Amino acid sequence: MERRHFLALFSLIFTTSLKAKTPIQLTPEQAEGPFYPVDRIPLRSNLLLQTEGLIGEPIILQGKVVDTTGNPVSGIKVEIWQCDGQGIYSHPNQPNNDMFDAHFAGFGAVETQSDGRYLFQTLYPVPYASRPPHIHVKLWRGNQELLTTQLYLKGNTGNEWWGGKARDHLQFETMRIDGRLTGEFTFVID
Repeated sequence: MERRHFLALFSLIFTTSLKAKTPIQLTPEQAEGPFYPVDRIPLRSNLLLQTEGLIGEPIILQGKVVDTTGNPVSGIKVEIWQCDGQGIYSHPNQPNNDMFDAHFAGFGAVETQSDGRYLFQTLYPVPYASRPPHIHVKLWRGNQELLTTQLYLKGNTGNEWWGGKARDHLQFETMRIDGRLTGEFTFVID
């Protein structure tokens, strides 16, 4: 009887240690797109310059940056940029950019805290042309670019052409917390 317990305990410890060493899948890369901001993206977590008159619905986008073992990574600059609620980017190459919603900044950046967390107050992404709703993201460690990708709304990713299978790992769900629309995504980097 004792031997059986010892073997069960040993297999539990061995299995747990194997699981702990199994790396988490890296967040897939995707194209930067044509509208990466021309100027350096400033540190600002609130992309909503004014909510009264804003075209679109505010959303809190939050989450973590972790390494492949699940440990939080601090000091990572997380940049986001996206179109406004009309599908227009704040970029000189964007047709009709003079119609960009002045209540929305269009881009911003934060640095992850000691627990790897980041948070933005931005807009619920909207589709434009044939693109599904998405938010562009770039992660930096100092001057080293670590990741460029895009985040999609769960269940609203468009066809396979936009991101293929990688897109399945780049989705986030939204929920209402205390009346505020919120989405969460964890980035996994080397």
